[in-house]
Amino acid sequence: MRRLAISLVLAFALAPAAAVAKEAVSAKVCGASDCRTVKDRQALMTLMEGGGPTDPPKRGAGWYEVVMTIEVDGDRHETFPLAIVPSEGVMRGGDEEAGYNWMTVTDAGAREYRRVTRGIAPFSPSILDGLGRPEAKVDEVVPAPERPKPEGGGSLPLPWIAAGLALLGLAGALLRWRGLPVRRSQPS
Repeated sequence: MRRLAISLVLAFALAPAAAVAKEAVSAKVCGASDCRTVKDRQALMTLMEGGGPTDPPKRGAGWYEVVMTIEVDGDRHETFPLAIVPSEGVMRGGDEEAGYNWMTVTDAGAREYRRVTRGIAPFSPSILDGLGRPEAKVDEVVPAPERPKPEGGGSLPLPWIAAGLALLGLAGALLRWRGLPVRRSQPS
């Protein structure tokens, strides 16, 4: 019995995991003037191809919004947004909350996007999020450390010097008033 249990555990561990089937079913490509829906499987595969990671465009350029719809396990649909900047050859995935990822568009993808967007005016460069440097997000505010105070109270010596001079002056005035001779040095 024990050998059978060990054999079953090894068989399940070595068996390939059930693959989750994901397939693109449509893409809605929108610009400032119009939208087009793409359902051709070959075109969808080309539109989803992305190259390696890259930096966002240095300058603004016209862009298109793409909402990809994929079918998961044949019964559930998920969507995800993309932004395509054809003149720069880049696409952006992600969102404001999680952050944006930029990647290059393949040559075939660039040709397909030009075909799909022909006659559609792009969105204005000024409304594309995720350009330039990412904004810092503050999780916690930490105050600056307090500066250590100097030993001995940390007060300035000037008031003490003034008080000492005043006491010396008062002592000298008191001695004169009592008639005690005050020693003066003679110039040589």
